[in-house]
Amino acid sequence: MATPQANDYGRRAAREIVALRNKWHTKDHPFFVEFHRGTFGLHPLGLLMAQHYQHVLRVLPSFGIAYYKAPPEARRFLLENLAEEEGILAGPGEGREAHDHMELIRRFCRVAGLTDAEVEATEQLASWRARSYFYLNTVKDEPIGVILAMQSTQEGQQPAINAERTLPAFERFHGYKADAPEIEFFNEHLVADADHSSRQLDLVTRLINSQDLLDRAIEVAETAVKTRWACMNEIWRVAVKGERDPLPAGVVA
Repeated sequence: MATPQANDYGRRAAREIVALRNKWHTKDHPFFVEFHRGTFGLHPLGLLMAQHYQHVLRVLPSFGIAYYKAPPEARRFLLENLAEEEGILAGPGEGREAHDHMELIRRFCRVAGLTDAEVEATEQLASWRARSYFYLNTVKDEPIGVILAMQSTQEGQQPAINAERTLPAFERFHGYKADAPEIEFFNEHLVADADHSSRQLDLVTRLINSQDLLDRAIEVAETAVKTRWACMNEIWRVAVKGERDPLPAGVVA
């Protein structure tokens, strides 16, 4: 089967998806801006990472559905992405090693004051739960080009978050060099997610090949970036500001 070529619909989709990602980029959310300034310490970031742990726990198995839907030229990438997450395969690049990414999350959370049991028992905040379900429904219901467009808006944010916000703050305020094992999750995703999102966008240029697919990819991508921003709003209020939503009488959080 011939590999699809990049086309005008796909190239436009990639451009507009990157523009949406940049417009709603969570590196510019007050959470990451203030962490970069040293306004608060590691514990709130640990709480964010516990939410991320719960998100990944739910959405990672859906890669199997994406693989089932994918044409042959996209399957190898999806398998490699999943194998990297599971610690079976090292990502591309010199000197990289395979790491279980869930264990990298737990490792950081320990230095941020959370036990493994606390991370694993973390209840998803409402916005984070909505983001997980939106991700799962996209993978279940949408064509593969739309799925990859959505994924690129998520993984594509990690490199700038880590290069511009978290890694500089770790060294400046907390004494962790970029290669410190405690913060390996952030250094790993600086490299890995740049590769993943680039390959996702390349596939978008090939698999989005009609106006209907272009329109749907942009609509789904916009919902994805807005939902991610809403997650940052909620973790900012809860973990940094200490705010709590009103609960029914007799209900204890």
